[in-house]
Amino acid sequence: MALDTSDFYAFIINNIQKLKEEFREIMATQNKQLSFIENAKTVEFRIPETELYKYTEVKQVKPMIKNVYEGYTNEFLPSEARKSTSERLFERFCEKADSVEWVYKNGDSGQQYLSIVYVNGIRKQWLFYPDYIIKTTDENIWIIETKGGMQAGHTKNIDRQVENKFNAFKEYAKKYNLHWGFVHDIDEELYINNTIYTEDMSGDNWIPLDDVLK
Repeated sequence: MALDTSDFYAFIINNIQKLKEEFREIMATQNKQLSFIENAKTVEFRIPETELYKYTEVKQVKPMIKNVYEGYTNEFLPSEARKSTSERLFERFCEKADSVEWVYKNGDSGQQYLSIVYVNGIRKQWLFYPDYIIKTTDENIWIIETKGGMQAGHTKNIDRQVENKFNAFKEYAKKYNLHWGFVHDIDEELYINNTIYTEDMSGDNWIPLDDVLK
């Protein structure tokens, strides 16, 4: 299709939303992750000695004793403190689970936090920051990423890079011999997946979290 300059600008203006959508889809195209992870810079991660979290006032303050930080309470859980439904459910789950010794809420940007390299559809490297690190009573370390699950048969996930992140996470855990999983919610219940990513959570790849962490 031959276009002069004015026609080209008109085409771009008239089709800007469609072009944006197609570009997002290209960026989200799955790529092989392993070779990029092997070539990525690695640094040792340590849980920060102190941390700042957003909080909001609650009627009844309750300590969250499984959190690694002394003084962490349910004031840090409401959505007003920028916690998603899956994050709030996961922290409450860990608080009650006998198998969980401690839980750490990772940051979402910055060199002091744990991050994993993934590549997008145009093979550019990016970082993502898994939501939680937990230690279980059998001395295992788990790294967990929480995402919006399903509601009324429709996905709540809005992350277009989710499959690239999942596959990179899978290779990272394999390389460092870590336990891991993506955790999603349905009807206030949590499910974990570390095999094959699908938005549809009706398959056997999504299993109840309390079957894994009791």
